Formats: sequence, C-alpha cells, structure tokens
Amino acid sequence: MAQLDWMENAAAKVNADSEFRKLGTADLEVAFRAGKVSRVVRFEAFEVAEVRDIDEADLRDVELLVDMSAREWTNYLKRRAKGNGPSMMGLETANGIMHGLNPLSELKFHRYHRTLQAFVDAGARIAYG
Repeated sequence: MAQLDWMENAAAKVNADSEFRKLGTADLEVAFRAGKVSRVVRFEAFEVAEVRDIDEADLRDVELLVDMSAREWTNYLKRRAKGNGPSMMGLETANGIMHGLNPLSELKFHRYHRTLQAFVDAGARIAYG
C-alpha cells in the first residue's frame, strides 16, 4: 500500500538526522493504519528501532494506533510535503485519528507527538516532496 511504503526510508532518514535525536528519547510502539494495511513503528531511545507489517488482530496489543483511510493518508502526506498540512496533534484534536490501548498510552501520544510528527514529515517528503 503506497500510503505506508515510505516508512522504512523515513526511519533511515530520521535515524541519520541529528535534529531528530534532539527531540529526545522515545519509548513507544505505534501502529499506523491506512485502510486495510497496518504497520508498527517502534521508537526506542533516540531512533526508530523497527518498522514491520502487522495484521488486524495484532492491533489490539499496540499502545497507539494512528488511523486514517488510505485517501486521508495520501492527502495528509501531500499537504505535509508542501508545508501546509495540520500537525498530527491538530488532526487528533479535530478528527480523533489516534486510539490508545489505555489512558496512559493516550498520554504517550501527547508526550511523543513531535517525534511522531518528525517521522511522518520525513515520510511525506520522501513520498511526495
């Protein structure tokens, strides 16, 4: 699915970026869903430690889920690549795109949203920049 194909390249890009490390450490496993396709990204310390495909059944065990349709992902990434799309925090506030395993997991989104945004923005530039 093209909406999530950018993730491995984005992980390599942010892992090589000293500005990404300046965002601080992150300890989080987050799933991204684009329609029927889902991938998990594990953030560990100052890097993206893993990107892997998962199926629908695995989503129940993931701390956070960022969920948009395939079309919404495409539109969002294109807008972010142009520099005029809302942040993920803004999308969460307006559209409720994030779902947490529990209230503590939901707080992690607020704690690490800049790290998640840097990762997604790197992907947007790769996919549509």
